[in-house]
Order: sequence, then C-alpha cells, then structure tokens
Amino acid sequence: MGLMTRRVFVALAASYGASLAWCTAYARSSNSSREEGRTLYPQGVASGDPHPESVILWTRRPLSERSQSRKLSVEIADDLAFDRVVASAEASLSADTNWTCRVLAAGLKPGHIYWYRFTDEHGFGSRVGRTITAPSEKDERPVRFAFVSCQNVQQGASTAYRRMIWEDEHRPVSDQLEFVLHRTERQRRWWPTGIQYRASSRAVGCWHVSDVGASIR
Repeated sequence: MGLMTRRVFVALAASYGASLAWCTAYARSSNSSREEGRTLYPQGVASGDPHPESVILWTRRPLSERSQSRKLSVEIADDLAFDRVVASAEASLSADTNWTCRVLAAGLKPGHIYWYRFTDEHGFGSRVGRTITAPSEKDERPVRFAFVSCQNVQQGASTAYRRMIWEDEHRPVSDQLEFVLHRTERQRRWWPTGIQYRASSRAVGCWHVSDVGASIR
C-alpha cells in the first residue's frame, strides 16, 4: 500500500469522529503554557489502532467544579521535553461523546516513538503519553506485544497493568513491547443481585502501554 495523502486522512478522521493532527515537515518547540492536572483527566490518556503512518490518541476531560472545558489541544512530539513538536490539533468536547476526545495523528514515521499530551483552554494538562507507530510493511523484524483480556472492575487486579509496565521499563530497549492487544468483550460489575454483564461501550484494540500507567475503560 502506498503512502496515504492528507486528504485521505481528513476523510478517515471524520469517519472516526476524530480531529486530525497532521505531521509537519519541520519540528518546533512547544509554546504551550500548561499546568498538569491529572485529576481532571480521570481515565488518563491512551493511544490505539497503530498504523505505519498514523495512530489514534484518546482522553476524557469531564466537567468538574474546579474547571469546565469545551476544547482541548493536543501536541505530538519526538521527545519527552516537547522541544520537537511534529503535530498539533484542537478538538471539541461535549456531553454527546461523554466528554471524550479522539485525535488521529497522521503523516508519522513507521516504527517510531512519539510523545503526546492534551491541554484544555484553561491551561490544565493531562499526563504525558508515549506511543509507537506500527512498523512498515517491508519491516521484517519480529514484533513484541502483550495480550490482556476483560476484567471485573470491582475485584480490581488492575495492578497487573502496572506490573506489565514496570517489567517493560526494565527490559533493554530492543526487548520492550511495541503494542498491547486488549481483547474485551464485556465489563463485569457487581450489583446487590449478583454479577451482571454488559457489552463494552467502546471497542478497544491494539492499545500501547502508557509509560505512566494510564487506565483505559
């Protein structure tokens, strides 16, 4: 498959209900004035559906007594310090999407590590996420990934994710995970009458482990 054009990605982002963050030819230093406010982003950040040229970025910024937001900006950078920002975009928030935000970052390099973060119009920012684009179709190197499945929210055991992240951080870079396949058909919740099951409201697949242990629901 050949390289996809920006026009194609515009249409693709619209089909996802996402904003488009297109990679520019020249990186720049971030000029964002922000204060990290993780409690305003209770589900953290996540990236998913990696392709050689693109990846979906996600977060949730609900209303709070501290601050109410209707718009988020996202920055994607080559480095953790955000001295080399390669793409940025703005996205709207509304109750119609349960205050979630999707951004399609495109025009990226295959098999490349990127850092990303969200900031609202008041300057309150999310934690920083780390993602990796998929390798190119011609890349014959083996791919390293982990597999996780559905879980009972009330029983917890979410520490397994933190353990997975800790083990990955302590491996040589060449042995670290490139993506996590999250297969979840149902969410289990405990009610007085017993355990009830319901289909997950969002399909989740191929989500990369966040270095800071972001939760995904």
